[in-house]
Amino acid sequence: MVTIHRVVWRDAVGGSNTGWRPLSELMEQDVATVISCGAIIHEDEEKIIICPHIIVEDEKIIEGDAEITIPKDWIISNMKMATFPPGD
Repeated sequence: MVTIHRVVWRDAVGGSNTGWRPLSELMEQDVATVISCGAIIHEDEEKIIICPHIIVEDEKIIEGDAEITIPKDWIISNMKMATFPPGD
């Protein structure tokens, strides 16, 4: 069985490389709120790795692409959205 999750988390912003700007403009930045959806392919006490693109065979993930590692301290919520096969 494969479970798909929706993870809401906070991320750093900045470094846009748009050239020199006044400090007042630089200080207006805030952190971003991000939503990532996919299968959690790894989890430990420090982080999760979520992967949105997966290949499933015999109800198991065998390959993935576009994974992202998210520190657990940055996670706001983690919700189970669906399972495959459906109904589990």
